[in-house]
Amino acid sequence: MVDVLVVFGSKSDEKVYNKLISELKKHKLSYKLSICSAHRTPEEIDIVLIAKSAVVIAGAGLSAALPGVIASKTVRPVIGVPVYSNYEGLDALLSIAQMPPGIPVLSVGVDRADIAALNALNMINKHESVTIIGDKENKAVKKAVDVFNEFKVKYKFSPVIDKKTVNIEFVYFDEPVEEKDSLVIYCPLLLENDDRAEAALNLLKHSQHGIWVGLNRGENAALAAIEILNIHGNYTMKLKKHRKGLKDKVKKENKEVSENVR
Repeated sequence: MVDVLVVFGSKSDEKVYNKLISELKKHKLSYKLSICSAHRTPEEIDIVLIAKSAVVIAGAGLSAALPGVIASKTVRPVIGVPVYSNYEGLDALLSIAQMPPGIPVLSVGVDRADIAALNALNMINKHESVTIIGDKENKAVKKAVDVFNEFKVKYKFSPVIDKKTVNIEFVYFDEPVEEKDSLVIYCPLLLENDDRAEAALNLLKHSQHGIWVGLNRGENAALAAIEILNIHGNYTMKLKKHRKGLKDKVKKENKEVSENVR
């Protein structure tokens, strides 16, 4: 078993994954590197994921589907690295961060392989509980709490980071997000009347440090935290059961729609 399974979509991403490998070596983390495309070699993804690891770091550019596809096939924590291409990498960043509820990917900023390696190191250190920094009455925060209660995970609310725990910080983009060296999952919240396409540039700007889930995705922040706890814990069966529930819901919806079309 290696510490980190590294998967990138193309050899053309080598400037980024070479930097990542260098950082993993600096932190004395073992790794295995594979090239696998979500679109051109989708059948290879299951084969690549046979390799056992504590964490997966997956990178891609443009539509950047690879990290999300990998996250759908594993309950290991997945860190996504958007690779710079068109729109300064904004398309890849949004593709990786804006995952649907239930399938978390923890995105770093565009080309930030160094941040991915540092957070992989932090994840592998043992954590047993979660600290939430956020308003208890916020809808996204409540979704995170619901997930922790479902999984019977220990959590606490605090105004400050606890370095001994996995931290989830709910942030608005009306002020700078302070850089921290602890394990912090950032969940961005929507400012009032700011659901505009231009507002996505805030994520591009602020994600140059830390690991991020999508807008208002408190449940994904919580599930990612549980995947991290599971590196040294026993949540695998509960995580798989949760995933099965998501799958069964989609199958049920498909059946209902198909029957109504007849």
